[in-house]
Amino acid sequence: GMSSTVPDVAAVFDSKGPDLSHGSFAGCGIVTVKRNVHGYKKLSMVTREEISRSELALPDMEFDSLAFWLDCDAEVLSPQLGPMAFGHGVHALSHAFVAVAPLFVPCTVADVCCDHSVYSPTKVTVFDARAGGSGICSQLWKSVFIPDGILEKALVLLEDCPSCSDDRGYEGGCPACLQAGECIKFNDFLSKSSGLVIGKHMLKRLKETDAYKENSRKVKDMVRVSDDGENRTDSSIPALKDVCSPRRKKRERAMRQAQGKVSKQDRQVVVGRPSWPMDRSDGPRQVNTAD
Repeated sequence: GMSSTVPDVAAVFDSKGPDLSHGSFAGCGIVTVKRNVHGYKKLSMVTREEISRSELALPDMEFDSLAFWLDCDAEVLSPQLGPMAFGHGVHALSHAFVAVAPLFVPCTVADVCCDHSVYSPTKVTVFDARAGGSGICSQLWKSVFIPDGILEKALVLLEDCPSCSDDRGYEGGCPACLQAGECIKFNDFLSKSSGLVIGKHMLKRLKETDAYKENSRKVKDMVRVSDDGENRTDSSIPALKDVCSPRRKKRERAMRQAQGKVSKQDRQVVVGRPSWPMDRSDGPRQVNTAD
């Protein structure tokens, strides 16, 4: 089970420290990424039909990176959905995690990758695309056990994509939600409906953890101090979706600090570079002063 607080990211990502995520619902740490090329095939430029196929024997490209993962409860859901539908759903949910990552950390979808396994997967794994890790997943890990966090945002994307939500007959998503150029499966083997079932089951487990309950209580008990020094209770706090994004909170904090400065009221703003009497291209200018 989960502890009362989210494991310290610095301690978990230290290879010398203990594995604080052992046996838990979610975890973060160092993973080894292996990629290999088995071969290539030639396609017709006209009909796109396969002309020939060749095999290659190349060494694996291997590097260590930072990652976080969430268990998908395969023992329960795989028999219900079927092994194929379950694998496609985990793949779709993994793509959704990568797509919503920029909502919580300043990055692009090319800065993080996910595990594209579709045969007997057990978890959603998201890792830094840069060898050695860039620290993005260590920041995303902080958005797992919070209300309206990365899992809930991924479910919103799966359920209500603005581009393909009306197309109920297609399960593969579109470039606005799931499809990405970095997918080694060429954006195949994706199932939005199965991903929703898996994600909602994961969300129920997530809400039962002590870490999620504690963070939810902190958000609801948040107190803001007004300019006149009076305390305002949670009735004046916007909806959770407006305060949980780390980037949104930083912008709101900067705006409150700017509004609290007294000097801002009488400040004169100069657009561009001010011109002085001696700052002319046609030479010095004589300034006459009246006695």
